[in-house]
Amino acid sequence: MDIVTSIGYVIGAFIIASIVCLWLPGIEKKAEARVQQRLGPQLSSPGFYATLKFFFKQVLEPSAILPRVYNILPLITLIIVAAIFLILIPQVMVAWGSFASLVALVGLLKVEEVLYLFMSSFSQSLLSKTMPFPDQAKGGKHIGAKQSFIEQLSAKRSLKLISYGSLPFYIALFIPAIMAKSLNLIDIVRYQLITGPILFTLPGIIGTIVFFVGFLIVLNSNPFAFMEGHSDVIQGPLLEYMSKYRAVYVMAHAFLIFVGACVYSTLFLGMPPVFGISIIVPIICSIIITIAAAVVSAFSPLFTNREFFPTVIATSAVAVVAVLIAVL
Repeated sequence: MDIVTSIGYVIGAFIIASIVCLWLPGIEKKAEARVQQRLGPQLSSPGFYATLKFFFKQVLEPSAILPRVYNILPLITLIIVAAIFLILIPQVMVAWGSFASLVALVGLLKVEEVLYLFMSSFSQSLLSKTMPFPDQAKGGKHIGAKQSFIEQLSAKRSLKLISYGSLPFYIALFIPAIMAKSLNLIDIVRYQLITGPILFTLPGIIGTIVFFVGFLIVLNSNPFAFMEGHSDVIQGPLLEYMSKYRAVYVMAHAFLIFVGACVYSTLFLGMPPVFGISIIVPIICSIIITIAAAVVSAFSPLFTNREFFPTVIATSAVAVVAVLIAVL
């Protein structure tokens, strides 16, 4: 395959991914509404129309320590997510060789997580300044409580997510690499072309369950959305994002959902997002993950650290068992 054709395949994959990802937030909200016996929004509203609407809103300077840096963070997040998608495309895997590896994939995902910490650290919304947490209302009992801004509380929570919260997710990613005896993504795909999808093995089944739980944590989705908990920190690091900057964040988050599904289909099914009819597999995976996340969100309360930490420990232990089975 010549270089012009390869570039065309890469561009085509990006176009399909861009179209699909903007419909996933609508699918999630619609599925959650149906579980809760509500009508829910139109499929196009939370993703496509929300992004379009924000682009035409008035741009105001955010209340942040470094406003320009704070505003550019969603764009950096979108670029990082696009880079993750890029190394999953087979033409790029072959061209980049060892650079398109699981190590690079994990590194880029970790950078995406760290950006949330920067968002929380830079933001100082007017709401936080006028009502520090905890609120000292008349009669409220917060004796000796240390006040902190909403974003500061969210930053502490995002640090927990970065340090140990997403551990099960990353352990699950290495299960296919152990079975294929290689960290190169193209080798993992070729291994499954010979032996069949890793999903249909015992480590693959366990890894799938752990992957899903871990991916919910990476997405800050319920019940692990305590970094953006609406009941206390409202939206945490996203409070000051408006107009086109909010639109870019919506795009980045929607793209991350689809890219996560592509990661799963590549590692556990041996079906990377190649431009053509086979890209239907990652698309189906993204829809299944989105609907499953919506069902979990509809039935689950928001976890506090009391529930979050044991869940991470238990899921990580299960992931380690899957790794041991894969080694043996």
